[in-house]
Amino acid sequence: MTATEAALRLGLSATAGQSQARRRHQRLLLPPLSSSLTTSPPSSAHRPATLRFKSVSHGVSSQHAERIHCRSSLRQNTIVASENENPPLMPAIMTPGGALDLATVLLGNRVIFIGQYINSQVAQRVISQLVTLAAVDEEADILIYLNCPGGSLYSILAIYDCMSWIKPKVGTVCFGVVASQAAIILAGGEKGMRYAMPNARVMIHQPQGGSEGNVEEVRRQVGETVYARDKVDKMFAAFTGQPLDMVQQWTERDRFMSSSEAMDFGLVDALLETRY
Repeated sequence: MTATEAALRLGLSATAGQSQARRRHQRLLLPPLSSSLTTSPPSSAHRPATLRFKSVSHGVSSQHAERIHCRSSLRQNTIVASENENPPLMPAIMTPGGALDLATVLLGNRVIFIGQYINSQVAQRVISQLVTLAAVDEEADILIYLNCPGGSLYSILAIYDCMSWIKPKVGTVCFGVVASQAAIILAGGEKGMRYAMPNARVMIHQPQGGSEGNVEEVRRQVGETVYARDKVDKMFAAFTGQPLDMVQQWTERDRFMSSSEAMDFGLVDALLETRY
């Protein structure tokens, strides 16, 4: 056997060994597929029922809808709320069946975490998680952990409507800061299940928006923003038990509260204890 043939044969055997090692590595990482999975569509006899909802359009453009949100900045201890921020990266947890992302583990324990600006995509994720947990067990409670700078008012109201619609009780916990209209989700949790950490901060204010176009379009958009302000103030009054005129005074400008002040105002029911 020549030196060239020996080197060629050695290279082929090394390549085969690496391929086998990669296949073994993949078998260790990938969880086994269930034998019950199928790609064929379900038959009409086993097709699940369809939920139908009424939808009312107010003629508001999606561009204007996303404008009604928190517009604070990180200057002089104010809050940043950017609708273009990237979603947080979730670490993976190794299990005997393979790697699971942290969101899956939390969802298995009936915990939903909201830690970013709430836009339509975030609202869609949270609503789908709420509906799924309600379908799995309609008697077990759900907890929403919040560390959120705000978001689109319409997206936040969609999450609140789902919280109120499903049968399980939905509690809320404030970590870090809950600002702007995200406080609707915090205060809109089940009474007696609204919590805040001792070092958390809560900020409420009136909805903010922008208008553009011709005079009639601006007039309609301003009218929608005025309606949103009235709606939010009435919701906070119902959540807290405070008079409407007091709520309007508190939301006239950015109102920052400690967790104990938020409890006294009625946004949360209790504080969770920590070491410090």
